[in-house]
Amino acid sequence: MRSQEAFNDLNRLRTRAFVTEQGSATIVCPNCEITKNITVADYRGNKHSIKIRCRCQQTFTIDLEFRQFHRKPTDLVGFYEISSGDGGRAVIKDLSKNGLGFMVSGVHNVRVGQKILVNFALDDQKSTTLKKMTVVRSVDDNRIGCEFRKDQAFEKDLGFYLRT
Repeated sequence: MRSQEAFNDLNRLRTRAFVTEQGSATIVCPNCEITKNITVADYRGNKHSIKIRCRCQQTFTIDLEFRQFHRKPTDLVGFYEISSGDGGRAVIKDLSKNGLGFMVSGVHNVRVGQKILVNFALDDQKSTTLKKMTVVRSVDDNRIGCEFRKDQAFEKDLGFYLRT
């Protein structure tokens, strides 16, 4: 019975693989630890999870990470404002060098492609306040994904914060 439970746990394993600029990912079997490079460029923009069957017959799921920069999980309070004047409270759930993800409560008018000003404070020693102009890249119910506008200077405070 115990070995069956261990087998079931392995079948539920999900691992993450980072995709290179060339479109390949290195996967490692959680059972036998065999490592293999696979081409996953065809999955960009479509599917971010794939099932893999190793030559040891183990099946597991790989979550493909296409991001250029690591996203740091956060729980920061802030505000967002759409150019139309609408906006509200936001909880910043993750930050990276190039963007952020936040949650809003209730009904919102945020759409992909809109420009949004996001204002929030880091939870660092100085409670650094940041105002970032962003472009909405994804809307999933109340979760909004944004990319920082390229014409803004990179803040060293944000860079330092992402390293801690």
